[in-house]
Parts: sequence; C-alpha cells; structure tokens
Amino acid sequence: MSGRRVTVTRNPAPAAGPLRPLGAGPDADAEPDGWAEPGELHLRSIVAGQLSLARRTLAAAAGILLGAAVLPALGEYAGIGTPGVWLVLCLAPPPLWALLAVTHLRRAERIERESVRTARDGG
Repeated sequence: MSGRRVTVTRNPAPAAGPLRPLGAGPDADAEPDGWAEPGELHLRSIVAGQLSLARRTLAAAAGILLGAAVLPALGEYAGIGTPGVWLVLCLAPPPLWALLAVTHLRRAERIERESVRTARDGG
C-alpha cells in the first residue's frame, strides 16, 4: 500500500441489508417496506422447485426399495424360484438407480434454466 493519504468526502454505500439467521420466519425475509429483493425471489423459486423434485425422487427411490423388498415373495408366488428372483434383484435395481439419478439431474438443471430465463425475460 502506498503512503499517500486520500480524503473521503462521503459515507460508503450502505450494505445490502442486515444479515438474517437461517431458518428465520417469513417476517425476517421481508424487506422493511414489504418488498423482497428480486434475486431473493429468484433463488426461492429455484429452491422450491428443486425441493419438490427431490421429494418426488425420494418417493421413486422408496418405490425401488419397496419393490426390491417385495420381489422375493412375489417370485416365489409366481413360481420363478429363488435363483431367478436373486438374478432379477441383482440386475434390475442398478439401472433403475442410474436412470433415476440422471432424470433427477436433468430436471433440476431444467428448473434452474427455466427460472433464469423467466428472470431474464422479466416474467
């Protein structure tokens, strides 16, 4: 840093706002005049969309697990036999998990792209 002194003629610009704790209530998220920041609304829409997607993905994952748990009993009932059931249990779930993961990732990215496009277009 140089030894030169600089005279400050005005106060620095105010900060964007006070810091709020995570998980604060809805009143803490509102600006004093009742308006929220545009970036905050944009972020909230992305988080809400991806949270909804995460719930659906977890439900699908639970369905795969439930199907894997019920399959041996159904295999015996259908007469497939124990070796056939275990072969299906070894071969079916991994591709389903991979398909579920890829689908979740693509949908999460689509939510982000659509939200950015909406914010950019002013809608």
